[in-house]
Amino acid sequence: MRTLKIELSDELYEDLKSTNLDIQSKIKDYIATLVDDGYPSISTDEAKKRVSDAVDRYRNGTGNYLNDDEYFKHKSNMINSLKSKYASN
Repeated sequence: MRTLKIELSDELYEDLKSTNLDIQSKIKDYIATLVDDGYPSISTDEAKKRVSDAVDRYRNGTGNYLNDDEYFKHKSNMINSLKSKYASN
């Protein structure tokens, strides 16, 4: 096991202390989300290939794209989904 040292201003420390949060648990949860965001890791080469493929699809007109209404509906649904997912954090 390792020890993690953090520096907090006195004011922030007092605010956190007064909330009666399980700070250690919250920090562990937060660090776990940093390590695993739910998306598989890819290499730099794979990322470059995906971007290159997307550019090719755009140039060739073979991609599937959304019009403005579809995009805003998709964006709204995504935001609502994220709000629901992180509401308890």
